Amino acid sequence: MHRSPCLQACGRGFKITARVAVLDRIHGAAVIARKMKDLGMEAQALEVYHDTPSLEGFDLVVSPVHLSPENLVLSEAKRRGLRIVTHHRAVGEILAPGINPSRKIFEVTGTHSKTSTALLLSRMLSGQKSVISHTTRGIEAWSEGSSRLIQGGLSITPGNVIKAVEAAEATGADALVCEISLGGTGLADLGIITSLSGDYMIAGRSGWASTAKLQMLSLAKPGAKLVANADCRISYDLSFGEGGNLWADRAGLHIDGEAFPLDPSPDLDIPSYQTAISAAAAASMTAGLMVEDIVSALEGFDGFSGRMKLSRVDGLTLYDSSNSGLKVIDVAKVLDKASGGILCLVVGEEAQTVCEGMDVPALVRLLSERRHEVKELILVGERLLPWAGCLRARTTHDLKSGEAMARSLQGLEKILLCVKCFR
Repeated sequence: MHRSPCLQACGRGFKITARVAVLDRIHGAAVIARKMKDLGMEAQALEVYHDTPSLEGFDLVVSPVHLSPENLVLSEAKRRGLRIVTHHRAVGEILAPGINPSRKIFEVTGTHSKTSTALLLSRMLSGQKSVISHTTRGIEAWSEGSSRLIQGGLSITPGNVIKAVEAAEATGADALVCEISLGGTGLADLGIITSLSGDYMIAGRSGWASTAKLQMLSLAKPGAKLVANADCRISYDLSFGEGGNLWADRAGLHIDGEAFPLDPSPDLDIPSYQTAISAAAAASMTAGLMVEDIVSALEGFDGFSGRMKLSRVDGLTLYDSSNSGLKVIDVAKVLDKASGGILCLVVGEEAQTVCEGMDVPALVRLLSERRHEVKELILVGERLLPWAGCLRARTTHDLKSGEAMARSLQGLEKILLCVKCFR
């Protein structure tokens, strides 16, 4: 069932005898190097932001797609004429020979809605299969629509796909769903691109994120299928969203002109989940699920924590939009959604837990313009401390303490949680 773990045998050019430098320990290099060593390769994970290790003696360099070409270590690799491959490709190549062919792998990438899509897809699939998911929430095991956390605190860098595959192997899961930043690894039987709208620059502003995300296509294995948002304007097996074969809205799930009513929780913010529901449904259909199974999986669905989830506790209404992908525009959307009543906004970042922080100048402008809409403002994170005075705000260091502070205040009707952090 499993092929011999010889990288040369996978036919993509890696040699078991290569000496490999894996760049960027912050973003998964250590995990990739460890797996390479397990397979008999000589590999070393290198820190490349605060150090400039020599590449003398290395044959191959594995580098993340977001690393600037001006990075001194990457520049040295190019000067030496060393072969350079992405983390995504390396992960796919070292794992491919050992993948159980009966286990279906789904990979999700895109500019937004990745986590919600991966979680909803896992929820849908788990009605019929045992599922492992890896998202910004961590690695979870799914059964009949419910999940349990196996390991938290993991980013969606491609190196952590290795841990997700190991979890799927250990549990004997039928399916694996991975959210991956900036592309796919080539392991997927079915790839999902949630959107390419809102594109942005990466790698020291030398390239576009959308180009990196298209590794979902360039690294795809023979026979793999792709579902993609119609806004991507690329070749796919099934499209979703406005102008696609399938989309969701308040009226239900629309498939080729026919509408199927949905019955989620009345508290679900449908516009915030429109892309995720559409993408997960498209992927589920492509994987063989019936429409009635998809509709059933969405019955009573009230959202995921940190992704515009509305709840009512102790007479307060909470709007929770705290997640690692939070942007200033998302804070504005929460303010729009919760407008009216006596509000407390908890906003900012847990800088130690996210790679890319909030756009502080843009956030301060938004808060200045809309300060009159909230009775209490609580700023989270050191970078916002200098603005506390002019914004008439309280301060704290993380989401948990910010929520506790908000709950201790009197006379509030709504609490808005908008902190950029891993959940």
